[in-house]
Amino acid sequence: MKRWVLVLVIGIGFLVVTLLFSREDPNLIKCGGRIMSPGDVCETTKNGRTTGEDTYAEMKAAAESRAETFRNHGLWMAGVGVALTGLGATMLIRGKRRAARAGVTAPQGGQPLSQAQPQWQQQWQGQPQPGFPPQQQYQRQPQPVQQYPQQGGWPQQPPQQQPRQFGPTGH
Repeated sequence: MKRWVLVLVIGIGFLVVTLLFSREDPNLIKCGGRIMSPGDVCETTKNGRTTGEDTYAEMKAAAESRAETFRNHGLWMAGVGVALTGLGATMLIRGKRRAARAGVTAPQGGQPLSQAQPQWQQQWQGQPQPGFPPQQQYQRQPQPVQQYPQQGGWPQQPPQQQPRQFGPTGH
């Protein structure tokens, strides 16, 4: 069951990444939420210190590369995401239904599983249901076994029968 949760999470992850890449506009370059224009420099700071600088041209090239990657691989990423999400959800639902059908929950009072049936099943077990006639028990009659004389050293075989003829005789 845990593996299907993992499959479901991975599938949703593929879908989220695909959605994020599809929403990105390669012509709109941003630095810290502000739109950049040609000639601007984006400074990355951490704890008040500048840790990196990227020019508008570098950031635009990176955005175009991501857009090209999405055009080439976005459809299969979305397909894998849909497939994994569907598989994970389906198998989780089937597992839950199977567990509910099998009565995986522990019986109350430490009874063995054979005695831990719902009350309505215990009430009607082995009794005719109301509105239906009681069922008759049929017993099979033993069939007589034909004995053939043992033939000298050969396996026992039934005697040859004449082929039956259908239709008018003499033809």
